[in-house]
Amino acid sequence: MQTISQLKLDQTQKTFLIGALLAMAFFFIAAGIVEMAIAIDQECRDSVASVRLAPDPFTVCLPEWKYYGLRAMSRGVVWAFNPESAPILGWLVMSLIYAVLGGISAQVFGRRGIIAFLGMFLALAALFAGLGFMKTFIA
Repeated sequence: MQTISQLKLDQTQKTFLIGALLAMAFFFIAAGIVEMAIAIDQECRDSVASVRLAPDPFTVCLPEWKYYGLRAMSRGVVWAFNPESAPILGWLVMSLIYAVLGGISAQVFGRRGIIAFLGMFLALAALFAGLGFMKTFIA
């Protein structure tokens, strides 16, 4: 039986692993920052709701497009299809998706893989924000 220190990885496996780990690290840092912004927005919404003649929370707190964009960046596809799901489920699913995308972009694009990954990250965030926004009209 081999231990981890005895495993030999070839160059493509190392490239995939490095890209996947960097993508996961980027996602977890971004998700943490976004979750802090979501918590601040939720606190704002709670304070607005306690006012007697409460205005629309989207005019006082974060606008609607930012609200959906932040949720999509942090919780992704899980939030787009089930907004009441636990955030940890969204983080786990999205970290795996971004790890695979990061590994593939590192292998295919080489050093330009970082730019390709960031482009894919923003495209997926826009897609999931759009799905989350459209879900309010469908459901």
